[in-house]
Amino acid sequence: MLDKHTHLWMHIVASVQARLGSTRLPGKVLFQLGDRRLLKWSIDRTEVAKTVDKSVATIGDQPENEALEEYCERNGINYAVGPERNLLVRHLAVAEQTNCDLLVRITADCPFVPSAEIDRVVKEHLANDAAYTTNVTENMPVGTGVDAIDPSLLAEFESIGESHPVKLARSKPKEWETMWTENQSWRTISDAHIAVDTPSDYWSLTDALDAVGDNPRDVAEWISK
Repeated sequence: MLDKHTHLWMHIVASVQARLGSTRLPGKVLFQLGDRRLLKWSIDRTEVAKTVDKSVATIGDQPENEALEEYCERNGINYAVGPERNLLVRHLAVAEQTNCDLLVRITADCPFVPSAEIDRVVKEHLANDAAYTTNVTENMPVGTGVDAIDPSLLAEFESIGESHPVKLARSKPKEWETMWTENQSWRTISDAHIAVDTPSDYWSLTDALDAVGDNPRDVAEWISK
């Protein structure tokens, strides 16, 4: 029988959510940040994580996203295409196609999500009895979010008509075996915003990268000043 608490017996896949139709900053996940695109930053962070066995860009099926597919093909990035308006189906399809035992959800507009934080959340999930473990709290900087989700939970959500992979689990944590985990070392800079949601975010992170390099902690501290 599969032992959730033993990573060696598990196949863990990072599903990096990506689309070009952002309302506040269209096309942002293909913006150049330093020496690579936002999507590539996020993919690279997951690939550095020691607990992740495979990374997949999870792309919406709208026509504008064909540029994302082409980018992935040109850069050797695994990708899957699914419904633009149904994130749950998109991530569940990745889980089913890869036959993974645990899905790690990251968003492609978070170029400085720490690889070490991905590993920490995954290890916390493997050590607890939750179906869903997340570090998304008010005490963590925006842009460091990691969701560890059992594929069986995604399948159950689909069966009851949900279209988002984690909203229900966050809103009714006891019902859906949700566990929150915070990294206490980030509390002092929890006000830092290191995701790219607006033009201002993009230029702030560009400046931070130029000023202090690409270490997520250094970037967050620079932004927080």
